[in-house]
Amino acid sequence: MISVIDPSSFAIHVTYTCPLACAHCCFRSSPKVKDRLDPSEVLESIRKLDPKKIRLVAFTGGEPFLLGKDLVSFVKCASSMGFITRIVTSGYFGVTSSAAEERLKEVVNAGLNELSISWDDFHEKFVKFQTVKNVVRAAKQFDHLLVAINIVQAAHSKWNASRVRQELGLELDDVVCESPLNLTGRAEEELHDAGFRSERAIGPCPYILTGPTLSAKNKLLACCGVIPNTERLHIDSDYSPKNLEDDLEKAKKSVLFNWIHLRGPYAIMEWMEKRYGLKIPKKAEIGGNCQACKHLFETPEIESMLDKALEEHGPEVMGEMMLLESLGILHPRYLWALWRNEIKIHMGNSIFVSKDGEHH
Repeated sequence: MISVIDPSSFAIHVTYTCPLACAHCCFRSSPKVKDRLDPSEVLESIRKLDPKKIRLVAFTGGEPFLLGKDLVSFVKCASSMGFITRIVTSGYFGVTSSAAEERLKEVVNAGLNELSISWDDFHEKFVKFQTVKNVVRAAKQFDHLLVAINIVQAAHSKWNASRVRQELGLELDDVVCESPLNLTGRAEEELHDAGFRSERAIGPCPYILTGPTLSAKNKLLACCGVIPNTERLHIDSDYSPKNLEDDLEKAKKSVLFNWIHLRGPYAIMEWMEKRYGLKIPKKAEIGGNCQACKHLFETPEIESMLDKALEEHGPEVMGEMMLLESLGILHPRYLWALWRNEIKIHMGNSIFVSKDGEHH
C-alpha cells in the first residue's frame, strides 16, 4: 500500500519556551518550559527536505523569536534552498514600533516571507493589542513580507476577524483567520467551561501527511502537532535528520494517517461505534479535529480497538485513496465537499454519485 499524499509544508517547533502562558496553549508553553531543539539538527533537517515537494518551512513554538541569532540562521538556510519561510509568533516583542521593526529586520533580511501572529482573547492577558498593532505596522515597512493573524475563538470570545481587521485598518491582502477552541493541552484544565463556537472543523484533516512537524521534544509528527505527546501521531519518536526522508516515506504508508486524512478522526470513531458498539463522545462535545484525535487516542476503550479497526478497514481506506487520486479529487477542499454532500464511492465500478445524482 502506497499513499499518494506528499507533504507540502514542514513545521519546526524550535522551542516550547514562551514568555506567555496562555490558557488555550496546546503545548503548555511557558517561561518555565525548557524544551528546545539543537540548532545544528534544525539546520541539518532543513537541508534534508526536498524543495521539489516541500514549498514552505515554518518556524514555530513556543516562541521562535526567543532564539535570536539561531532563528535568523534557520530562516537564511531555508530561504537559500528556495523554501517559502514563515515564523509563527505572539509578537510579544513589539512593545514599540521601532522595537518591532528592529526584531523583524534581521529575519526579513535573512529571507523571511511570511509572519503569522497568534493573538486572541487568551493572548490578550499577556500581549496588549497595541503591541500587535506595532508589529503589524513594522511588518508593513518590508516589501513582500506577508502578514497573517490567527485567532482562536471560544463560544463568547470578544475578538474576531472583523474586529481585528477594523481596529488594525488592515488591507484586503492581509489574512485574518479564525480557528475554533480545542480542549487540548492547557485548555483541557483551564477552559473546560469556555464553550465552543458553532462553526467547528470536524471532518477530513488537511494537515496530516501534508504538513509533518518536528516537535521541540525531537519527535517527528505526522501533523501540525497540537497533541505532540500522542505516540499514535509520531512518525519517529527518536528522530534523527539522517532518517527524515525514510521517515516521511514510511508515514505515507500508514493506514491510520491516510484514514484521518480521508475521513477525519471523528469519522473513525463513528465507524468503530457502529462496528464494535463503542461509546463515543457526541459531536457537540468536540471542539474540532484535534480534540477528536485526542479522544480517539486517549480514550482507553476506543484506543484498545484501534489496531483491529485499522486491520479490518485498512484495505478499503487505501482503495478509496487511490480511487480519489485517479479521479483528481484527493485534495482537502474536495474531501470536505465530498463528505458534506454525501457523495458515495462505489469501488467495484469506480463511480461516485453526488447528492444531486450527477455521475462522475
